[in-house]
Amino acid sequence: MRELTFEDARAACMGGLVFGAGGGGLERGLDAARAVFQVGSPVLVSLDELEGDDQVMIMTGVGAPGTQRQLTWPRDGLRALELAVDAWDGHGAIVGTMTAHPGAFMAGTWLANALDPNLAVVDCNANGRGHPTVAMGGMGLAGRTDINVVQAAVGGVEDHHGHVEIVARGPIGLVSDVLHHASAATGGSLLASRGPFPVEFLREQGAVGAVSACIRLGEAMIAAEGGEAMIAAIAQTLGARELGRGPLRSADVAVRENWDVGTLEIDGLVVHVCNEYMAADLDGERVATYPDLIVTLAESDGMPTPAAHREPGERIVVLAVPRTKIPLGAGVREAAVYRDPERLLGIELVAHAGAS
Repeated sequence: MRELTFEDARAACMGGLVFGAGGGGLERGLDAARAVFQVGSPVLVSLDELEGDDQVMIMTGVGAPGTQRQLTWPRDGLRALELAVDAWDGHGAIVGTMTAHPGAFMAGTWLANALDPNLAVVDCNANGRGHPTVAMGGMGLAGRTDINVVQAAVGGVEDHHGHVEIVARGPIGLVSDVLHHASAATGGSLLASRGPFPVEFLREQGAVGAVSACIRLGEAMIAAEGGEAMIAAIAQTLGARELGRGPLRSADVAVRENWDVGTLEIDGLVVHVCNEYMAADLDGERVATYPDLIVTLAESDGMPTPAAHREPGERIVVLAVPRTKIPLGAGVREAAVYRDPERLLGIELVAHAGAS
């Protein structure tokens, strides 16, 4: 058990920015983290410190990370958690929360834990890297129609498309599709909670140690001075290889079906985007495929850059981290979860992803 500090939160946001492949908005994530530590000090626990039948709720978001207008606030995440907990009628005690996957937003999801000392931050994620669909964070349940999970989502602005609260129970894949369509209807973004999941299940199917991995990486990034030092710190900490660097020759990413979809290109290196960086082809040959972690860094300061809203001419560095070096949830091993990204991108992913 470890009482978290704002410095831990800062490191988690920094590391989460990389594991989330640049998504989430660092300043917004740090602002949310400051709000957390104004109300309390959350505690981080490992799965080994919990009982097998203890229950954990997932905190997450739904929609396109490139959405420009703010459509959700911390209260929406708290409300989604409250709705999901109220709708659950299972056995055991809900002892903590975890995020679906890393991002700069990670520490902001600790607000419920700061407010309730009986609710720990659990050192696990549904997936230890960003993923474009909820199914990929389904921990092996995305294709199961015989298992029902409670999911709740909240967000939207009254004077835009309206504010919504949704609670649904059913197979993860089916309900996730419902929430994704709802996020599109509200303008592109909702905060959500789902579960709970027993600790025994998470030990087998979750991305164990994902929070600690983000903090360790963030600490190395904070200690780096200068762009090349930052790039080296990220590459060395994660065991990444450099795929290419230089000015963006093209950046063709747009919202399709509430996903950020398209390609980035640098000197023969094409990076395929579906919310996350899903694949990289060098001179027509595949060199990295999700769940490998592909991340772009600004050459000037070494900071991760998001897939959406890049401009031609920007100088970036592209790194790839082998999937074997990332805490991963079981969801990325299901072939079915690659259906939407393959359809939207028009490329093959399953054959390269090691999914079945």
